[in-house]
Amino acid sequence: MARLSSQPETGQRPEHFAKVSGSPGAAPRMTGLLRLLAPLFLLCFVAGYLARAAWHWPPMQAPVIGAAFLFMAGVLAVMVTRGRERLESFLKGARGEEWVARTLAFLPATYRVYHGLRMPPSGMRKGTDYDHVVIGPTGLFLIETKNWSGRISIRDGMILYNGEIPDRPPLEQVKTAAQALRRELREVVHRGIEVQPVLCFAEGYLPDGQTGAAGVLICTSHTLVDALLDPTDTPVSRGILDQVAHHLEQQLVAQG
Repeated sequence: MARLSSQPETGQRPEHFAKVSGSPGAAPRMTGLLRLLAPLFLLCFVAGYLARAAWHWPPMQAPVIGAAFLFMAGVLAVMVTRGRERLESFLKGARGEEWVARTLAFLPATYRVYHGLRMPPSGMRKGTDYDHVVIGPTGLFLIETKNWSGRISIRDGMILYNGEIPDRPPLEQVKTAAQALRRELREVVHRGIEVQPVLCFAEGYLPDGQTGAAGVLICTSHTLVDALLDPTDTPVSRGILDQVAHHLEQQLVAQG
C-alpha cells in the first residue's frame, strides 16, 4: 500500500485531503490552565479572610494570623511548583495532539477528521473527551494520542513505558472512550456501530511500528495513516457514516 507522506505532493490541492474540523490540543491546554489556577483562587480567598482578621474581624490573635500566612506561603510555593509540572504535562499532551492532527490532515478526501470533541453528560452517561475521531471508507476510528518520549513496548497484553506499567493504562483508557462513543452513536443511528479504538504515540519508540493488543490498534504518528487506510473487518455503510458525521459536526458547533 502506498504510504502518504507528511507533506503534500506538488500540484495537490487542499480538496484532495481529508475534511478537518475541531481544534486539536485545546482540551488539555484548558484543563491544565484550570488545574493550575483553581488552587490559587482558593488561596486568594483564604488570604482575604486572614487580611480581614488582621483588622480585628473575625477576632484572631496576631501570632495565629502570622502563622497562617507563613503556612499559606509554603503551600503556595509547593502548589506553584507542582502546578507548573502538571501544566507542562498537559501542554506536552496538547503538542502531541497537534502533531497527530497534522498527520491526519493528509488522509484522502474520502475521510473526515474531528479533533477535540467533548460529548456533554446526558442522563446516566458521563461527559467524555475524544482526541480525534476519523470517519472514512475503511470505518470509524477513535484515536487517543500519547506524547510519550521513551520506549513503548507490549507485554502480556499491556502497554509498558520504559519497561514500567503506567499509572493510567492507556489501553483501558482508549477502550473506555470507544465504548462511550459507541453508546453515543447508537442513540443517533438506532443501531450498533463498530468503533475501532486506536492508540497513537506521537513520539517515542514502538519496536513493531504498528501492532494491536486487546482489540486496540497501536501505532505511531509515522504509521497512523497506513493503519487507517487498511480496511476493517466490519465496514460501515456510507449512509450510516454520513449520519455519524452530521452528529459530530453538530457537537462541535454546540461546544463552540
